[in-house]
Amino acid sequence: MLTRRRRSLPDQVVDSVNKEDIPLPRVEFISTGSIPLNLAASQKGRHGGWARGRIINIVGDGSTGKTLLALETAAHAFHHIKSIKSVLFPEVKRIQIVYNNVEGVMDFPIEEMYGQDFVAGVEWIQSETCQHFGRDYQRRVQGLPAGCFLLYIADSIDAMISQEAKDRIEKSIKQDKEEDGSYGTEKAKYFSQSFFNNLCSIMKGKDATLILISQVRENLNSGTFGKKFYRTGGKALDFFTHQVVWLYKMGALKREFKGHEVTYGVKIKCKFERNKVAKPFREMDLPIIFDYGVDDIRAMLNYLGTTAIKEIEAKINEAETNPDYYDSLINEMEGEWSIIENHVTTKRRKKYATD
Repeated sequence: MLTRRRRSLPDQVVDSVNKEDIPLPRVEFISTGSIPLNLAASQKGRHGGWARGRIINIVGDGSTGKTLLALETAAHAFHHIKSIKSVLFPEVKRIQIVYNNVEGVMDFPIEEMYGQDFVAGVEWIQSETCQHFGRDYQRRVQGLPAGCFLLYIADSIDAMISQEAKDRIEKSIKQDKEEDGSYGTEKAKYFSQSFFNNLCSIMKGKDATLILISQVRENLNSGTFGKKFYRTGGKALDFFTHQVVWLYKMGALKREFKGHEVTYGVKIKCKFERNKVAKPFREMDLPIIFDYGVDDIRAMLNYLGTTAIKEIEAKINEAETNPDYYDSLINEMEGEWSIIENHVTTKRRKKYATD
């Protein structure tokens, strides 16, 4: 914990805290929309999730829920961020959520899933080049006023091309000739040498969070020991991101009715390959239901050992209709996670302990 004096707090926060020195957290969080995923991401349940004011990377193959996880975060922020009391950022007076749908596809019934007001309140844009995306995000952060919360989602950086590649394609079409030039390095060079280097300074102190979605690529030269999959964007994604979660499809969720077995969702594994704000390499299994999203209640029940289908369905109904039971379920989930973490934590005396 850091200790800062009253004068270091934003003016909007000063009146709500004591005049004496107060302990401040190093980082605050935006909920992922799932208590179990919050715990894996930050070691916190109700008050955990993605690191607020930082850069997040969600990585996965097709049909692993990357877009849904981003939408869950955006919806939770849209509906709840104003009610969250922060000591690191000014009180939120205005919410700005930008979904840069680079791929140009959004087939989910998002009005039904997250509300018509959410869909109307989000700014949906589409950047074709990585440079256009970079300028758009940095311009928004530079002009972000105190009291404005910005959540910016880029889905996906793999679908972006460089301005140089775009110019070559247009020239080739116009002249009806083969394209000239090289490929594969321009986008990585832009991110590494321009975008991220400048981003660190302009994001400092701003209530701006960036979520980058990445598709996986198969590494054909992985050999015996190399990693089978990788993501594009260059080494900059390894250096400048604060949380990187890889998603893996574990199987389908199915129901049988009148002799027909129908898939109604998927189960994914979320593994934090990088985490600068909490313990890394934590994992969590999440069920995702089509046209609904992350099944947070089912994820908690599964983690706590409930596997019988009828029992799960009864407890889900109880949690959705009884706020006290839902609250007790969260308490149980947080408690079980804490017990396991405490058991595996090293109990050795600290090297520089003063007592």
